[in-house]
Amino acid sequence: MYLGNLFYLRHYCRVIKFCSIFVICTISLLQISCSTERGCDTPRQERLDPSSSLHLLGNTESKWETDPPTSGPHYPVPPKGGNFDYTLSNLEQVAFLESGGVIIQYIPNAKNFNRKQLSSLANDYVIVSPNQTLGSFIVATAWTWKLSCKEYRFDELEKFISEYRERVSNTHE
Repeated sequence: MYLGNLFYLRHYCRVIKFCSIFVICTISLLQISCSTERGCDTPRQERLDPSSSLHLLGNTESKWETDPPTSGPHYPVPPKGGNFDYTLSNLEQVAFLESGGVIIQYIPNAKNFNRKQLSSLANDYVIVSPNQTLGSFIVATAWTWKLSCKEYRFDELEKFISEYRERVSNTHE
């Protein structure tokens, strides 16, 4: 009688193990398929870099609190808006952001996005520029604001531009 109970106990444990694995796999698949990880994250405000009042001349060694930066030391004169075929320096980026501009950077040679449509966003207040070192497919920055996108979403980039263009806080001199 004892061996019979042992048999049922083993069988019961196998069934429980199978059911547990099945439930875990089902939950994992649901999380992946229903995930909000696709598209763009919610824009987030980053802390104002204490060195944002520094206007530097020349290509000097500086540190920024975020990458790409949303505030910090910068050149006194910003670059003009438009399409760039090179990565802007952090000093150039922050100078442009401080003037109220928005920068949209993308990983070059990436698949599945419309570079021509992305380039159409460039104007006097928007720079579109490649950047090989991004942590996301596309990153849009404004003064102390950042939007990271895991895939190309033209409408979300347009919304970020209209929301944060020319929105500069006067909290630094």
